[in-house]
Amino acid sequence: MKNYNTLRKLIVKFQGWRAILYFGAIIGMGVIDGITAVLVSRILGIITDAAVAGKSFWDTNIVQLILIVLFIKLVIGVFLTVGYNNEAKRTGANMRNIVFSKALCLPVEFYEKNHTGDFMAKLTYDTDMASGVFGSRIRRVLMPVILVCVCTVPMFIMCPPVMAGLFVLCVISLTLNFLMIPLMKKYSRKISEDNKVISESVTDMLQGMETIRMYPLKSVISNNLNKASESCGRNTKKQGSLEAMVASVRAAFDLLGSVAFLALGIIYIQKNNGNIGNLISLYALYGTFQYNFLLMGQYIPSLASHLVNAERVLNFLELPEENLAGAPGIYPDMKPANGNNPNGCNIDKVSPDNGIEEIRLDNITFRYEGKEDNVFDNFSLSFEKGISYAVVGESGRGKSTLIKLLEGFYSLKGGEILFDNISSKELGLGKVRSLIAYIPQEPYMYRDTVYNNICNGKPGATGKEVIDAAKAANAHDFIMRLDKGYDTVLGERGNTLSGGQKQRLAIARAILKDAPIIILDEATSALDNESEKLIQQSIMQYKKNKIIIMVAHRPSTIATADVVVEI
Repeated sequence: MKNYNTLRKLIVKFQGWRAILYFGAIIGMGVIDGITAVLVSRILGIITDAAVAGKSFWDTNIVQLILIVLFIKLVIGVFLTVGYNNEAKRTGANMRNIVFSKALCLPVEFYEKNHTGDFMAKLTYDTDMASGVFGSRIRRVLMPVILVCVCTVPMFIMCPPVMAGLFVLCVISLTLNFLMIPLMKKYSRKISEDNKVISESVTDMLQGMETIRMYPLKSVISNNLNKASESCGRNTKKQGSLEAMVASVRAAFDLLGSVAFLALGIIYIQKNNGNIGNLISLYALYGTFQYNFLLMGQYIPSLASHLVNAERVLNFLELPEENLAGAPGIYPDMKPANGNNPNGCNIDKVSPDNGIEEIRLDNITFRYEGKEDNVFDNFSLSFEKGISYAVVGESGRGKSTLIKLLEGFYSLKGGEILFDNISSKELGLGKVRSLIAYIPQEPYMYRDTVYNNICNGKPGATGKEVIDAAKAANAHDFIMRLDKGYDTVLGERGNTLSGGQKQRLAIARAILKDAPIIILDEATSALDNESEKLIQQSIMQYKKNKIIIMVAHRPSTIATADVVVEI
C-alpha cells in the first residue's frame, strides 16, 4: 500500500495529465508485443503443419501474417516506443528541475542544519534512482503484465487443462519473488544512507582540502569514506545476491514449466487427436507467457527499491519553503504585501525607487534552534537614511546574525523589524530583499561571464550601467585586462580571480542594484588599503540617499563611518 501511495504521488507530482500519454504508450507497447507474440506463435504452427504434410509454405497464409507482424512492429511499435522514450526523459528532466528549484526555495536554516553531502545525495543519487521509476522500472513491470493478459486468452482456448496447471506453477514463482521485496527495500535504504555518507565525505574533502593537507585529517576523511564505501559495497553485494536468487528461481521455474508443458501438451494432443502444429504454436506462446510472468517477479522488487529513493525525494519536496509573502516558516498565511498596514502606512510607498528613511529594530528577541541563550533579548536599534553605520563587537556577539535578520533569513522569536514603520512580515521577504544590496565577506560568483555576474544586480541593465558600476567599484581596469574583458567566463565560484577581484565584482553588483540599503559584511577585508579607500569613497558618494550598514573589524573601515554601533 505504501509503495502504491508513493507511486501515485510521483505520478501526480511529475506527470499530471501527461501520465495519460506515458501509460498509454506503455499499454500500447504491451498490447502490440502481445499481439505480435500470438501471431508469431501461429506462424510457427502453420510452418510446422506445412512441413509435416509436405506442403509448400506458399500454400499457406504465412506471408500475409509475416507482413502484418512487420507492420505492427515497425510502424505502430516504433511510434509508441519513441513516444514513451520522449515522455520518460521529459519526466526525468522535470523531476531534476523541480528538486533543484525546491533547493533554491528552502530557508537558510535548512542548509545550516543539514550537511551539504546529504543535500547532494538527494540531488544526484536519490533523484536519479527516482527518475529511474519512470525511465524503465514501471515499463518493465507493466508490459509483462499486459503481455501475460494478452497471451492467456488464446492459450486457455487452445488447451485449458494444461494451462490451468502451469498457471498455478507461475503464481508460485511470482509469490516467491514478492517475498523478496521487503529485503530489497531494506538494502536500498541502507545503500541510500551509505551514499549520503560518501557524498558528505567527498564534500568535506573538497571544501577543506588545504586544512586537510596541513593537519592530520587525511586519514580521518579517508577512513570515513572507506567505511561508507565498504558498507555500500556490502549492501550492494547483498542486494545483488537477492537479485541473483530471484533470477535463479525464475530460471528454475522456467525449466520446470517448459518440461511440464511439453509432457502435458503431448499427452493432451494425443488424447484429443490434435496436430503437432498446434502444440508448437502453443509452446511458443507459452514461452512468451512464462518469460513475462516470471519477469514481473524479477522487476517488481527492483521497482520497490527505486520507490525507496523516490520517497526520500518526495519528503524533500514537502519541506516548508521560505515564504516570500511573510517570514520563513512563521507567517504561512501572510498575503502578498499591498495596500495599507494596520498602522495606516502605505505599504506600496516602501520600494527601492522611493527609498527608506529608517530601519528600526523594535525589542527583537532571537535565538538559534537548539540553543538556550538568546543572541538578542529585547534589543532595539535604529538606522537612518544619509548616515553610515559601523557595527562592531567581539566575535560571537551577533553581528552577522543581525545582518541575516535584516535580510529575513532568520525568524524572530519576538519583536519586529520595521522599515519606515512597516513590519518586515507585512512587507514580505520579496520586498524586503529588494530594498537591500548585500556585499558579503566571501562573495558568490557563478560560472558565467563577468558581465552577467555583475548584471545580476539589475537584470536588464544596459552595458553602460554595468561598466559604470564596475568603474565605481574600482573593477573596470582589471576586467579589461582579462582575456575577453567583460565576456570572460569565470570558473567555479570565480576561482580564476583573486579574493580582491571577486570582492570588487560583488561591490559592482551591489552598486548596480541601486537599493536604498547597502549592507557590507566585512566586504573590503580582502582588499589592500588603497583599494579599500577607493571603494569606500565610491560607496559613500551614495550615502545621501541610502542607509549604509558595515560590519567591520578594520580600523580604516570604522573610521569612515558616521556612527559606530557596538553589539
